[in-house]
Amino acid sequence: MAKEYYELLGVGENASQDEIKKSYRKKAKKYHPESNKDTADDEEFKKINKAYDVLSDEDKRKKYDRFGKQGVSGNARAGQQRAASNFQDIFEEIFGGGSNRRSRGQDLRIETSISLKEAYKGASKTVKLTRKSQCDECNGSGAENGNTKTCPNCNGQGRVREVERSVFGRREVVKEWPRGDGRGDVPESKCSECNGDGLNEVEETISFDIPAGVKDGQRVRLDGKGHENREGRSGNLLVDIRVEPHESLERRGADLYTVKKIGVGDAALGCKVSVTHPEKEIKVDVPSGTQPGQVLRVTGKGMPQQFGSGDLFIKIDVDIPENLDEEQKEVFEDLRKKPESSKSFFESVKDFIN
Repeated sequence: MAKEYYELLGVGENASQDEIKKSYRKKAKKYHPESNKDTADDEEFKKINKAYDVLSDEDKRKKYDRFGKQGVSGNARAGQQRAASNFQDIFEEIFGGGSNRRSRGQDLRIETSISLKEAYKGASKTVKLTRKSQCDECNGSGAENGNTKTCPNCNGQGRVREVERSVFGRREVVKEWPRGDGRGDVPESKCSECNGDGLNEVEETISFDIPAGVKDGQRVRLDGKGHENREGRSGNLLVDIRVEPHESLERRGADLYTVKKIGVGDAALGCKVSVTHPEKEIKVDVPSGTQPGQVLRVTGKGMPQQFGSGDLFIKIDVDIPENLDEEQKEVFEDLRKKPESSKSFFESVKDFIN
């Protein structure tokens, strides 16, 4: 009965899949050059990778147990690719994510502008954009008719070792081989549709919702709407929101600020004023005796936020006449002499002084 692959992984012939996977993870971490330079061993790593490819597949494991290596020696290239895929999954588990470029495509970033009213209520937007998509002709391989060969530079590993020099000395690093895009194979001839890139640019129309209360500079993320990679997995679409300035309202966090000009009579006697608001015009009571620069607060009429809403602040600007004619001067002189009758006085001449 075959034993070599079990010995390579350090497990018994009756080991469960969990035991095989656990042992493989331990040995992969020990021998792979990206994880442990002191114990890195390419040849040993290839052996355990092959052993795991066989023993992690129930069907191939049965053939191996019965016939040995000869029972699983067919289609070596496909076996290498499966082993590489297995290691990618394990490597991401060990080191927390692995290569982002291999796992999904690049994120795509766009910007869109909205009004303060749209930011207050929320909005639906539709945009046209160009993004990269896996080539349908070659299924992302970049090869005409899908025919590839082992990359001669990385020997099918998808990675190469390089020596880097710095002020701290020399060090050996393992890098993804760019020609094969980390895949370990290259086209025999380039795909005529994508010129060997494995990707084409496509135009798409995408609709999305912008939540109420969104801030200027805030980003909305649409999962899976970014560029695809050669395996057909998509990155995200990142939408940067720009809220256009309002002609009379200023936003500070969740609060809104505005200025309202009224006449002297209205300030003295009190009045109702209409104030512009993203939802609709609202009526606000200005109390009698309001002073120039006084700020009124309307609770809950600011921008929506996660819990409740901000407030609306209204600064009162009293329009005081600068150049009084003789008749107006007499009116104010009478007021100075008789302050106790100011209310009835303002009621009688309100239109006159405003």
